[in-house]
Formats: sequence, C-alpha cells, structure tokens
Amino acid sequence: MYIGLSLNQAPPYQAPIKFFLTAPIFAIIAGIFAFFSYSFEIHDPYIIATIHLITIGFIIITIIGALQQMLPVIAGAIIPNAKRVSNITYFLLIFGLLFFTLAFIIYKKLFFFLAGVFLALGLLYFTIIALTQLIKVENRSYIVQGIIISLAFFLIAFLLGIFLLITNATANITELHYSIALLHYNYIFFGFIFLLIVSITIQVVPMFWVTINFSKKEQASIILSTTTLLMIYPLNVFLHLELDIVYKLIFGAIIFYFVFLTIQKLQQRKRKLKDITVYFYMTSMIFLAIGSIYWLTMSFFELPTNLLGVLFGLGFIVSLMNGMLYKIVPFLTWFHLNAQGIFEIPTIREMVPIKNMQTQFILHVTTTLTLFVGLSLNHHIIIKFAILLFIVSNIFLFLNLYKVTKIYTIHHTQ
Repeated sequence: MYIGLSLNQAPPYQAPIKFFLTAPIFAIIAGIFAFFSYSFEIHDPYIIATIHLITIGFIIITIIGALQQMLPVIAGAIIPNAKRVSNITYFLLIFGLLFFTLAFIIYKKLFFFLAGVFLALGLLYFTIIALTQLIKVENRSYIVQGIIISLAFFLIAFLLGIFLLITNATANITELHYSIALLHYNYIFFGFIFLLIVSITIQVVPMFWVTINFSKKEQASIILSTTTLLMIYPLNVFLHLELDIVYKLIFGAIIFYFVFLTIQKLQQRKRKLKDITVYFYMTSMIFLAIGSIYWLTMSFFELPTNLLGVLFGLGFIVSLMNGMLYKIVPFLTWFHLNAQGIFEIPTIREMVPIKNMQTQFILHVTTTLTLFVGLSLNHHIIIKFAILLFIVSNIFLFLNLYKVTKIYTIHHTQ
C-alpha cells in the first residue's frame, strides 16, 4: 500500500503536524468573527475576515502541511532542510494571520500592512522552494505536472492579488480591476486549489483507500484540459468575447468527469470496511458537482454569490480536507512510530474512534446544509445556528487530531 515510502524521504513528524493542528484553530476563530457579523454580506469586515481566515488559515495551511509530506513521496521532490523550511513558513503565516485578525479587531492600517507582508513572505517562500524542487524532478508524471501547474497558477493569482490590493489602496478602480479580479478568483479556485486537489486525489485515493488507479488517459484528460482552458480564459476576459457560458459548460464537464471517476473508484475500493473518511470524500465530490450546477445557473438567473461559496468552500474543499486530515494524521503517527521500532501502538483505524469521526462528520454536513438554507432565506437565527455548529465541528476536529498526536508524544518520549 505504501510502496517506496521511507523515513529518509519523509520530513520530521512535527513539520506537517503543526500545520494540521493549527488549521482547525483558525477555522474556529473564523467562526467567531462570522458569529458577530452584522450583515453576513461580502462587504462586512467580519465576513471579509472570516473568508480569509478560512481560505488562508484553514485551507492553505492544510495544503502546505500536506505538500510538505506528499512532495517527497508523490514527486520525489525532497525539500532541503525540511524542518527549517517548515518552521519559517509556519511562523510567517501564523504572524501574518494573527496581525490579520488583530487588524479587524482594532482596525489599524499598520496591522493590515504587517499581515500582508508576513503572509506574502510565507506563501512565496514555501511556493518558490516547492516549485524549484519539483522542476528538478526528471520523470514528471501527470501528478507532478499537475502540482507544478497548480503552484504556477497560485503565483500568477498572487501577483494579480497584489495588483488588486494596490488599485484598492489608491482608489483606482477601473474596468481592468474587475477583469483582473475575475481572473484572480478563477486562478485561485480552479488553477490552484482544484488542480492541486485533482493531482493529490489521483495519488492518494488509490493509496489510502486501496482502489483502482486512475489511468494515464484519465489523469491527462483532467489535468491537461483544465490547464488549457485556464490558459485560454484570459482571452475571454480581456477581449470581452462573452463566452462565459462555453467556459462554464466545458469546465462543468471536466468537473463532472473528475467527480464520476473519484466516486466510482471509492465505491469499488477493495476494502469495504466502514470508513468515515470515505463519506467525507464522497460528500466533497457531491458538493463539487452541485456547486458546478449552481455556478452555471448563475449565468441565467440572479443568484446569491455567497451560496456558491458555501457549496464550493465548505461543501467541497473543507469536506475533502477533513477527510484527508483523518487519513494523513493517523497514518503519519503510525508510520513515524513504526519507523522508530515502536510497534505496541493503536492501528491507524483505531487512532480516531469511528464514533468520534462520525459525530464530527454529521456536524460538518449539518453545518453546510444549515448555512446554505440560512443564507438562502436570509434568516439570521438559522445562520447564527449554522455558525455555532461550524465552531463546534472544528473544535471536534481539533480534539480528534490532537488525541492522535498525543499517541505519538506518549510513545515517542518513552
């Protein structure tokens, strides 16, 4: 199942684990900001803080933790001085997010500036190192190509974001600003997050859940078609070709093909034991498909954008990352202890009791559905209740993961 994986390839246990434990904490803080929002509209400062604490504090921090562990295994791209790179990246992002949080509490421009500097340094530092190591890989599979392309799109989106920040700061809002913003959003979500998730899924679904591998044809069709479509997309934006419907239809077809293949392989897995992580992954795929339909429907009807955020953000990305965390953290704990010759430990499946994982799964899905209903009806009580569920769900997630790391601490120090 884990052929070719050795302790020499893997970074130290603490390198990715601190990212995985920190992510739910920032999700909890994001929930607290959202709870005290007065309007739940995109322009509300608390909602702006919430969105960024989830996207950077939960999603990107989880991604960086996962990449540290997976790059040596998936791509053979070993990050030099892994512990140092991990610590520098971690503390730059943590300080950036703390200044970001304080900026919205105290609302001082200095804190916004410091947040921007620390976050930019942290994200660029890790991304450039990861890209440099990936480019050195000689035999690049479609998985490696997908990760390289996704990180390249992230760098482009980052630079576009700087442009948007400058135009906002100078109040120089022109038609170009909105075109750049559209490209920025598409490159962040589809170019970076979607393409990265596709690349990782192609590797980890067969590895963790013992399924049939994605064929080379399946890998190429998803990764290369996504890349081609995103490279052509700027022509539609800047030349005003008004081909949004065509763009969405093609992307929708790519997404549905990916969803179909992933669910099919999970259903045909060789081990049919009850596994809550499979529920998380399948839920993620279902919300991705529903979100794509909603995204296309927005071209014909005036629908709230925040509901798309719920479907794609909470439903797709956060569901998937919950499932991945429940797989990666127990596995890393078991793997590192075994590599040290410590064998009298719980199995990977025993490290997080199914009942605990199932409780958090129900909380997460209920949160997503309740928030969708609350925002649809613009009913503040339902929205507040959904936010409380979100906070409780992430408290459960943190405690479940923390208990796994305690197993490592207890046995490692003996």
